[in-house]
Amino acid sequence: MEGWKRRFRRVWKDRTLILMSVPALTMLILFSYIPMSGLVLAFKDFDYSLGLYKSPWCGLQNFRLLFLNGSTYWRITRNTIGYYLLFTVTGTVCEVGLAIAVYEMVFKKMGKALQSVLILPTFISWVAVSYLVSAFLQSNTGLINQFLVNIGKEPIQFYLQSKYWPLILLIVKLWKGTGYGSVLYLATLTGIDTDLYEAATLDGANRRQQRRYITLPMLLPMITIMTLLGVGNILHSDTGLFYQVTKNTGALYETTQVLDSYLLNAIMSSSDYSAMAAMTFYQSVVGCVLVVVTNLIVRRISPENSLF
Repeated sequence: MEGWKRRFRRVWKDRTLILMSVPALTMLILFSYIPMSGLVLAFKDFDYSLGLYKSPWCGLQNFRLLFLNGSTYWRITRNTIGYYLLFTVTGTVCEVGLAIAVYEMVFKKMGKALQSVLILPTFISWVAVSYLVSAFLQSNTGLINQFLVNIGKEPIQFYLQSKYWPLILLIVKLWKGTGYGSVLYLATLTGIDTDLYEAATLDGANRRQQRRYITLPMLLPMITIMTLLGVGNILHSDTGLFYQVTKNTGALYETTQVLDSYLLNAIMSSSDYSAMAAMTFYQSVVGCVLVVVTNLIVRRISPENSLF
């Protein structure tokens, strides 16, 4: 009885903080935990007349259908993982580089203004971005093709040739996300003790050496955390990028179709929701396993940089 009284006094002491957390906890339960009951759909032969919970069980049949879809499955999986690695590596390099550049600018007000301008593309919808990309890539009226014609070259049919799109999607992704992604790294840089740089200057270290031995090591924990958090989304992609920007053009599927855009197409053209639920369940399980395994590796190599 005494233990319950002690717990109650502790809860009552922190009642303000607990009350403030209630809305967030409610949202978490309503939108993250309760919907998890729908995961059973991946293991059922869904029947509208019976509903979700009364539909017959089919075991792993939906997953077998997913993996037996031979060339298509391996193509979209290859594209998904390939783009994740490409975007993660180049995105991290660009975000860290931009954060360091803004941080080291002599005119700080100009640096803040530049950062604000670079963040703006993040708030542009993918629909609007698709029109901007189209203005550059259209076969007849696109800016790039007009330039090629003016210098005597043949115009390129960008929306009919898939080989150009890995580079196009990379450029669009970096343009839209680098500014916002650099904010966390810039916040980390502003928290570095300036005495470290002053001591390094007194020891004769130049700017390049200060970046190498002070700035980058200080950024390493944040880079590690962001990478670990991103690993969970290795089989997830930005649907707006791969669906809207490419205009879902079938001729480009060889290099642009990923799991999420394939799933969106399947939802719009099929009623086999069980197979689609199996795919999303598969994505989430793989992401969770990779986060845990990657964190274990990081914890073994550098315990202070691990998530848990």
